[in-house]
Amino acid sequence: MNDLQQRETLIERAKAMVPVLRERAPQAEKNRAIARATHDAFVEAGFYRIHQPKRFGGFEMDLSMMIDLAAELGRGCGSSCWIFTNLAIQNFILGAHYPETQEEVWGLHGESLIASSFPAKGGKTRKADGGIVVDGLWSFASGVDFADWNNLQVFVPQESGPPQHRFALAPKCDYTVVDDWFSAGLAGTGSRSIRFDNCFIPDRRTLPSTLIMGGPTPGSAANPSPLYQIPPMTIGTKVFGGPALGIARGALEEMTNELSTRKNVAGIAMCELPTVQVRVAEAGAEIEAAWALLNKDCHDAFALAASGKVPKIDQRARWRLNNSFAGQLCLRAVERLHPLVGARGLEADSAFQRAWRDIHAAVLQITMSWDIQSVNAGRIRFGLPSVDPRV
Repeated sequence: MNDLQQRETLIERAKAMVPVLRERAPQAEKNRAIARATHDAFVEAGFYRIHQPKRFGGFEMDLSMMIDLAAELGRGCGSSCWIFTNLAIQNFILGAHYPETQEEVWGLHGESLIASSFPAKGGKTRKADGGIVVDGLWSFASGVDFADWNNLQVFVPQESGPPQHRFALAPKCDYTVVDDWFSAGLAGTGSRSIRFDNCFIPDRRTLPSTLIMGGPTPGSAANPSPLYQIPPMTIGTKVFGGPALGIARGALEEMTNELSTRKNVAGIAMCELPTVQVRVAEAGAEIEAAWALLNKDCHDAFALAASGKVPKIDQRARWRLNNSFAGQLCLRAVERLHPLVGARGLEADSAFQRAWRDIHAAVLQITMSWDIQSVNAGRIRFGLPSVDPRV
């Protein structure tokens, strides 16, 4: 099977899963976690392996594959789609890591999965001989229930200057999961915190983000695909833009189907009202524009890496900006449709209302936040320093 056939096969598998994901979505929201059966289906379909190096059994597909799969899976369940992208993207990051670390994670178990987390609730990092020590809480560990490892974002204090940002891999035996995910949107992701008790992480499992800003990486000699020379902290933020796209598509589909047969109190078919037609059409155009923007960035980043060129900071900031703007387009599309719901759509179990909650949660992720990303991109355009060292 060639790459194009593999791509088409994966997309067809995702489309086929939409009805069951839609059926499971209400229970996932109530349980604050997706069903194990959903995760198992993703494993069997090969979704998590789309960005894994071929030498470990992966597909090494470019990031647009994640966008196109998310565009389908998100139609059925935003939380399930979020789990898919957040676990799949970590295989891309590990592919740029030191080869010995890749062997440690995948050498015996090629299907090992990695979640990620951020020290949002006061997690501390300090230097130690041969590595670092982490202590306290790391939060937003989407997919932690299914992961064998966690790729922490850490900020290592330096004797002079700001802390150094690194990724740091810890096996699940090194942390405990804290049940603290109670969210109005994307509730089914189970994005809970993990707790460390003065846990040592050796240097070989830490990766400074300065080594993966574009161009050759510690892992790119072993994995020569251009994929592993693309900067994950900028173009990789499509991990959050993809689910937003899928959620918005699902909301549009739900509203279109519902309005196709609904009549207003005067007995007029809702689909015949010009205001309804305009809202549906404009929402569709916003969603298509978001999809095009996300895919353009993915293709541009891959082509740039393939040419051997390193993206400059203004390009890296623009990838983040575009990702955030795509999220805003998806948010606007769902908000544009919201007045059409009517009183019958106010129930919490309404699929549209779930999409409305989920899209609002998705765009609150820091790399999706328009206020933050637009300000930083504007600063860089004026030649001012970035306020985020990861750009």
